[in-house]
Amino acid sequence: MRFIHTADLHLDSPFLGLTSMPKLLWERVHSSTFTAFRKVVDEAINLKVDFVLISGDIYDRDQQSIAAIEFFIKQCERLNQAHIPVYLLYGNHDYQIVQDTGRLPMNVHVFGNRVMTTTLTLSNHDTVAISGFSYDQRWIKEDQVKKYPLKRNETWHIGMLHGATRQSQGNRYAPFAIDELIAKNYDYWALGHIHKHQILNEKPPIIYSGNPQGRHKNEAGQHGYYLVESQGNKLVPQFKPVAEIEWTSLTVNALPTNDLAEMERSLSQTIDGKLKKAPFQLVELTIANIEQLSPTIQHLLANGDVLEHLQDQNADNGKWWVYDLLLQPQDSLPSMTDLDEQYWQQAAKEVFTLANVAELTKSLAKDTDLAAKLTSLDLQQLKQATTQLLRRED
Repeated sequence: MRFIHTADLHLDSPFLGLTSMPKLLWERVHSSTFTAFRKVVDEAINLKVDFVLISGDIYDRDQQSIAAIEFFIKQCERLNQAHIPVYLLYGNHDYQIVQDTGRLPMNVHVFGNRVMTTTLTLSNHDTVAISGFSYDQRWIKEDQVKKYPLKRNETWHIGMLHGATRQSQGNRYAPFAIDELIAKNYDYWALGHIHKHQILNEKPPIIYSGNPQGRHKNEAGQHGYYLVESQGNKLVPQFKPVAEIEWTSLTVNALPTNDLAEMERSLSQTIDGKLKKAPFQLVELTIANIEQLSPTIQHLLANGDVLEHLQDQNADNGKWWVYDLLLQPQDSLPSMTDLDEQYWQQAAKEVFTLANVAELTKSLAKDTDLAAKLTSLDLQQLKQATTQLLRRED
């Protein structure tokens, strides 16, 4: 058996905040959620998978654009022509009352608003049970896992769930505990809602596929789907990247020069050297040790002239584009004896994550407006502010 697990397509995401981007590049970025899912479908057809699972948030909003709906129907029809079934559920972003499949092709099976199980038989006569449900409202605070049946006589049983692990409070997205998923004795849990691909448990695999395309700087790194294949009596997942673009952050040391053109060339060459891989990279660039630069160049950096020049010069390079430029003084790191910057940067990377920020501030996020602000929080600025606080004398 071989299948694809994907989720959180967020078709038609607005990609706010990229107003200075050239038109052709903007069109590429704006269409990237579509392009990423098209690649998933391409690979499903090329690999001749038995079925495709989509665990919620197909669309970015509960009111979908005509373009997004038409695109999704077309991709499902491509899978239909290849005789590949699709099993999907709706999440908190595209929640809806499921009454029928509407215009979706016959190969698409939509889970209703209560937990249900469907079964298919593969060409080798293995039977596969798939259980899941669709959101009918933005928030589902009740644990739904207790409504999922135990595995019975099927060869394989797969659970689909759009939700988040249970916290001490603020459980609005079908909260669950890993232990209760394991207790169902399923062979695989295909999770959606968290946009970073991750394995919560290995036996059985309990996996967030993440979204196929990162939508902002806090969704940096690789994005894609999981290809899952049977090996004996177990299912083995393998992550496959498909993102059209990636968000990345780079820090470079200021070149000790008073020549603006030379500095800009150096920045471009440094970025080229660090970003040798595909796909196209949207870069948040931090220039460290800016005290080495003349006051004039520091001023040009601060007022956005250098960023504008970098954007103009590299709009058509096909590899990367700087969307933001930050300045980091030499003393922005904590003044600790023999502090190794490499270790500090690695520790900071692990500490300053959306998950950690959400955990620390969850008591403040009792309304949706504040929760949305926390989601789009500038982690780089938070990191810099924290390092400044660490330097203060007692």
